Amino acid sequence: MNTRQLAKRTFIQASITALVVLLTWWVVISGKIFLTVFGAILLAILFRRSASWLEAKTSISHKIWLPLTIVVPVLLFALFFWYTAPQINTQATQLMERLPQAISHMQEQFYQLRWAGKIDDEIESLRDYDPQIGTIINAASNFFSTTANGIGSMIFAIFLGLFILVNPSTYVNGTVLLVPPAHRQRAREILDACAVALSGWLVAKITSMIVVGVLTTIGLWALGIELALILGIIAALLSFIPNLGPIIAFIPAAMVSMITGLDALIYVTVLYVAIQAVESYIITPVLQAEIADLPPALTLIAQVCLAALVGMTGILLAAPLVVTLMVIIRMWYVEGVLGTSQDKSSL
Repeated sequence: MNTRQLAKRTFIQASITALVVLLTWWVVISGKIFLTVFGAILLAILFRRSASWLEAKTSISHKIWLPLTIVVPVLLFALFFWYTAPQINTQATQLMERLPQAISHMQEQFYQLRWAGKIDDEIESLRDYDPQIGTIINAASNFFSTTANGIGSMIFAIFLGLFILVNPSTYVNGTVLLVPPAHRQRAREILDACAVALSGWLVAKITSMIVVGVLTTIGLWALGIELALILGIIAALLSFIPNLGPIIAFIPAAMVSMITGLDALIYVTVLYVAIQAVESYIITPVLQAEIADLPPALTLIAQVCLAALVGMTGILLAAPLVVTLMVIIRMWYVEGVLGTSQDKSSL
């Protein structure tokens, strides 16, 4: 190899390295946009695979089923919220009123402890000594701003998902064209496998959310806990987030029950632990029997990393992103590069 060829090869390698670094930096900076697009793709996959499944079962074209898979769920949710809107509105208002009362009750119980006063004095001294400590302690005030941004991203993802849903083959074919011709067939197979894994995960997760919401509402109602409906809806929505969701959903229920007494708090704790156990060890394994299991530690690491980069959007989409990466690593690297055949359930 002469000097010119060596210089040319070095230049190409340096250019590729720089391009990868710049692309990585751009992805990190624009992470929220990429995750929002990924959320839109999730919605498109869910509706498209549902229409294809109905076509296989009924022999009716998916073009007929596709609008129905969108309109019917929207109508069902609209009817549900129209019927329960007065109760939800009333209970949501009461919940916002009860939470400050619960916090005050917790503070009263806390200050009755001997060492509570010392801790409170230390916190005040830290706040006076370092203003940043006070900023960290009061950081919860940013919650509503984050929620508003999340709602805006969700609306954008819904509309983008509908555009993708109209003609998904255009985007799939365009992505495959970016791959060298010799590997395009394998790239298409990987994309199809990702779509199957994501659609199965979404169906399992949505079913699990409904079951968790129903069990929580019925359980709280049976225990005589007020605001059972709104707390059940919160539990259902937050169960979409693995690991962290059930813990966050338990907090308002615990605070509401704490006002009633210690017995109610214990019963509610046992109820939430039991429902989480049923969801984790019975419902999810049955629904995801044909889907690769998500390692809890890997999912939690992804949630923490994405939360640090993009906030709540990263926490919401960490699990399906892990599902996608697991399929890509298994098919492209483990099977393609290493040449090792591995069952999808083992990775």
